[in-house]
Amino acid sequence: MTRWTQLRRALPIGTLLAVGLLLTASSGPARAGLIFDPVGDILPTYTGVRLPGMDVTAHEVLLAGDRMIFFGRMAGPIAPTQAIGALYLFGVDRGRGTPRFLNPAAGPPFIGPNVLWDMIVRINPDGTGYVNNPLIGVLTPLDSADIRISGNEFTASVPLSLMLPAATRPPQEWTYNLWPRNGIGLNVQVSDLAPDDGNSPVQAVPEPGSLTLCGIGALGLLGYGWRRSRHPASRS
Repeated sequence: MTRWTQLRRALPIGTLLAVGLLLTASSGPARAGLIFDPVGDILPTYTGVRLPGMDVTAHEVLLAGDRMIFFGRMAGPIAPTQAIGALYLFGVDRGRGTPRFLNPAAGPPFIGPNVLWDMIVRINPDGTGYVNNPLIGVLTPLDSADIRISGNEFTASVPLSLMLPAATRPPQEWTYNLWPRNGIGLNVQVSDLAPDDGNSPVQAVPEPGSLTLCGIGALGLLGYGWRRSRHPASRS
């Protein structure tokens, strides 16, 4: 009989359930979960070349300590999109976002009436990028070492300190939208919106210390239950 079988027979079911929940929390993946976007949903208003690398299929933005991690996955390779002047933009709403696709200078057509942002994180197909904070008029280049492009995916690690100025909400409450485009200025240059009309929430990654405490708590609970099963308390 294995030790786990002995534990299952000896410990109360409530203890086993609590241990299972704690271990799941402590060993679960750091990624909170990708948000998927339909393949082939290129905007009908887009007038550029319809490369697969201009079609978003998954995305997420994670708050990880003093960094924000921006991730995008396309339906095809990203490198060829450089030839058509592609850009990948995350519009982040930090509390003062407005529907800027409705700006008369950008259209018609007008798209994404519920997409709000007050800051842009731009990723270029050549592995460069920058943070644009229009509220304070600051444009900050990103370190190319913090940007990784592989096949149809890209990841950018951005210092949180670059994104805080002029924010009116804490980062845990920020939202975003991701859109590829083949130039700056006009809505007809936007190939896709992810999500289609609106913003997705930034997801917070648990601190490593919290995960460690969960694991320690699970082991402690398991040991306590095992001890009680071996030495039941005497009844008066």
